[in-house]
This record gives sequence, C-alpha cells and structure tokens, in this order.
Amino acid sequence: MISGISSQTIDAPDGSRATVLTPHGELDVAAIASLDSAVRSAFDASGPQPRLVVDLSDVTVLEPVVVGILLDARRRCRKAGGAMALVVTVPEVAAILDETGVAPLFEMATRLEAAVQLISTS
Repeated sequence: MISGISSQTIDAPDGSRATVLTPHGELDVAAIASLDSAVRSAFDASGPQPRLVVDLSDVTVLEPVVVGILLDARRRCRKAGGAMALVVTVPEVAAILDETGVAPLFEMATRLEAAVQLISTS
C-alpha cells in the first residue's frame, strides 16, 4: 500500500515552476484515490501551463490499473498547454509502463533534474 505522496515545487531551468509528486511504496488499487487527489491538488496549485513531474523512483509496485491516473494527468497537462514527465528508476515500474504500452506517451528520465529539464523545454 502507498505510504504517502510528497509534493514540492521547484524552479525549472527556463524559469517556469514545476510541481513534483513523489509517491512512496505501492501504487495499487488502494492508492488510486490518493494519487488522483495529489494530482488534482497539483493542478489546482499550478497556474496556466502546468508542469508536472511524477517521481516514481520510490515506488516498489506499480499496478497497471494506476496507469490510468498517470495518463489522465498527462492529458490534463497537455490540454492546458503544459507538460508532464516521469522519473523511472525501478525496472519493475519501467516494465509495467512498457507492458501497458504507455511508455512512449511519456517524457521519462532516471533523475529528477533531467525530468524537469524535459518539461521545461516542452
């Protein structure tokens, strides 16, 4: 089960601000509501053209059912003229993104700084 989601706002190299959500533990069915709430709060706190990074480096399990929340966040970012990236360091998490066919849809990096760079130039 998810043990929490931390959130921070950081400055991107292009002068924009990015919201970073870092879930901890398992992203499973029980975590859907928490992740969805955190994503919605991030959008509410960001201005126009939201920049969002979901740092999955502390996620031990990513169940395919949770991928829908990530896809919805990506859609919302793009619709608002913003951008979204994922930080993926755990091989099992990367495998789920590949197996579900969504990996090509996301900007992905293995370090937070690189993910922020990806969305600051979008």
